[in-house]
Amino acid sequence: MMKEYGGYLPLELREGHELFDTYNGAKVARFNSGRASIAAAVKSVHPQKLYIPYYNCAVVRETLAAEGVDYEYYYLDENLEPAIEIINTDEWLIYVHYFGIASEEKMKKIADKYKNVIFDNTQAFFAKPILDGNCMNVYSPRKFVGLIDGGYLVWSGEREVSEDYPQDISWERGGFLLKSLELGTNAAYKDNLDSKVCLADGIKRMSVLTRRMLKSLDYDDLAEKRDRNYRVLVKKFEDVNLLKVPMQGFAPFVYPLVIENSDLRRRVVEKKIYVPQWWKYLLDEVPEDSIESWLSQWLLPLPVDHRYNENDMEDMASIIFQCLK
Repeated sequence: MMKEYGGYLPLELREGHELFDTYNGAKVARFNSGRASIAAAVKSVHPQKLYIPYYNCAVVRETLAAEGVDYEYYYLDENLEPAIEIINTDEWLIYVHYFGIASEEKMKKIADKYKNVIFDNTQAFFAKPILDGNCMNVYSPRKFVGLIDGGYLVWSGEREVSEDYPQDISWERGGFLLKSLELGTNAAYKDNLDSKVCLADGIKRMSVLTRRMLKSLDYDDLAEKRDRNYRVLVKKFEDVNLLKVPMQGFAPFVYPLVIENSDLRRRVVEKKIYVPQWWKYLLDEVPEDSIESWLSQWLLPLPVDHRYNENDMEDMASIIFQCLK
């Protein structure tokens, strides 16, 4: 493209670095979504069979079905680890780093046990990739910062991952980000949903706009704020949370609060604490006494992101305790 001179001034973004510019010599491929990154990973490993958790977003199974992948579900145990034995050498397993709170030791334990693992870190953007053996790591920055598209695949070794895909062009779908700045995220909620529709349109590379936006971020600051907010909620709910969580996460996606109260979600939403019910469809697919059913029914994923501070966490906790009375 011929260089342009003059004219109006474009949007200014700091020219910094991406979180995964370089990481201990790891290879990085950039796609337009987490689901595209998973699809690209699966295409590169050609598994005889793929094991995926029941407790996961339906988008993953839809993506694998579209790619014609032979997959089988597995359940989780009480430690949120796969409740299956060792898999065959030509088989692979997808493991979700739930909530972004698992230790690096736990992830390495899973890698050591199953060998061929695609770590779905879409809930753990700041978690270190596991680069042992055949492991591959998928990330979705869109879940952690305001972006239009974006996904990473990080791995090491000689394995090649094709990036011979069309590049996403995202500027036409980015209006919701500007709208939310002036009118709030709730006013731009439908626009945000509409912008995601194109992400299901096959594998694409990350857009130029998104990569430039990712280079403008202060990742240390973003991670520190998530960690700080998470620790406040750990202390606040340690006596009532039925899910035991560590004090230290890895800049978690959410604080996972589990309380068996059938009216609590409605009450906190009425107080403008918008907690989704993740993967409710599983209640019709898995046994009532399973971990998957328990989490689908009772989990309240509380926000801990950089928009908030410790005082916000204190206020949110107070509201939830009032709703419990």
